Amino acid sequence: MLGVHPDDHQKMERFLRRIQKTGTDSVECRYVGPGGEIRWLRTRAEKAEANRIVGVTFDISEQKEAEEEIWRSANHDALTRLPNRNLFQQRLEAALTQAGQKGTSVSLLLIDLDDFKDINDTLGHDAGDALLQETARRLSTIVRSYDTVARIGGDEFAVLVVEPLKLENATRLGSLIAEVLRQPFTYQKRTLVSRVSIGVAAFPDHDGTPAELVKDADIAMYQAKSQGRNRVTTYSPEMRRVLEQRVSLGRDLREALANNEIVPFYQPKVNLATGEIVGLEALARWHHPGRGVLTPSVFGAVFEDHDIAASIGKMLTGRVARDVRQWLDLGIPFGRIALNLSPAEFSQPGLVDNMLRTFDWIKVPASCFEVEVTETVLLGRNSDNVSCALAEFRQHGVQIALDDFGTGYASMTHLKQFPVDHIKIDRSFVRDLEQNSDDEAIIAAVISLGRSLQFQVTAEGVETHGQARRLRELGCNHAQGYLYARPMAASQVPDVLTQWNAMLIRPRPERMTSHLLHYQNP
Repeated sequence: MLGVHPDDHQKMERFLRRIQKTGTDSVECRYVGPGGEIRWLRTRAEKAEANRIVGVTFDISEQKEAEEEIWRSANHDALTRLPNRNLFQQRLEAALTQAGQKGTSVSLLLIDLDDFKDINDTLGHDAGDALLQETARRLSTIVRSYDTVARIGGDEFAVLVVEPLKLENATRLGSLIAEVLRQPFTYQKRTLVSRVSIGVAAFPDHDGTPAELVKDADIAMYQAKSQGRNRVTTYSPEMRRVLEQRVSLGRDLREALANNEIVPFYQPKVNLATGEIVGLEALARWHHPGRGVLTPSVFGAVFEDHDIAASIGKMLTGRVARDVRQWLDLGIPFGRIALNLSPAEFSQPGLVDNMLRTFDWIKVPASCFEVEVTETVLLGRNSDNVSCALAEFRQHGVQIALDDFGTGYASMTHLKQFPVDHIKIDRSFVRDLEQNSDDEAIIAAVISLGRSLQFQVTAEGVETHGQARRLRELGCNHAQGYLYARPMAASQVPDVLTQWNAMLIRPRPERMTSHLLHYQNP
């Protein structure tokens, strides 16, 4: 065994035993030279006499190096040198098999860089590549030698950890990874901060097959992103149930769109000083063939799918424009119609042009409309695009309303940064207005702010005469809620508007409200 690499001693012993048994055999092993260099040798030998073996040995080091390079290229990511998806899958399968046999554990962490596209778009792909390499380096320093860090997608990494780590340890490891990756990184004198969303799943806590465990971790990572990103989320079976329901709902909504089952319902906005209806908010409803009229409380989750959300918005815009055209032809005053725009619609190219083209095609003035956006839209990653779109709407006579005001972040900043004509006080402040002095103080402050900035102010969710009276005393412009009317089908709007306007001889909100109770539709 002189010169044979220690790790290959057993292999050589088996080789010699096979020759004694069969008369001939071959073997590949490593040889350690006098200077410590390692060479690969292939030996073929046969039994010549009882105690004599003869054979020939070839140096196959170059062949082995070429084979190793081919294997490395096929199983590693060229940019980061980490195992790729193929090798990661092999190691996951092996780890789960071993854990099942030994009764141990396997944990999987899927890591997605939250801001990677922004870095590519603003600093270029060289910066993105540098960030991926730095991420790989940092991940490799955190895990143990027998765990696996892999790059399995463009900006997605996986960490596979095995015994003795349990699920709770893996979750803590996820938090450590997030903290390490958040440390500033300098590229060409620019300081970058990388935030990640991490999904954690484990065997035996969750699923035991490679495909299902990856799906568990992926669902958890999706949950982390949907909750605002920059967090670690551990999988639970409830997450999968919710996701499967959302997928099923998405299929049903696509069919509903094809069958023209998505329709607008309208809820009036009332001037608190004069009693006039000054506008209507268009709200999405699903006219389900078996379940009747459904509200977004049932199907709102599909708005996370940008394609479906954009399709719903486009369909509603066309339907609302046709309803407006009919009311104009009837000569019924209705004020402005508010259209709610989701984040998905602002991600679509040509949003403003498409809406204005629809108005022009149906021959309705853009000044008949306002668009409502929530602070979620303004806080989104494409806030610059949102600002430009809102400014363009405003240039064409479409007013801008900020919905659910006070429930998000940095509302004052938004009022300064974005073109806004109208703010809507969220119903959560109106609900306890008569009992809660803090809510009243907040509403009073918003109304005062609106007056100073010359904004219209509408209170949402008004349900009692006391709420309406107090809002009027505080100087609120408009109110909207079940006290006046529930959202109604387009076919009911002309009668409601006509009869409401006929009652405006020194209007009394109590009298008008009792009349509109006839229209308490879903």
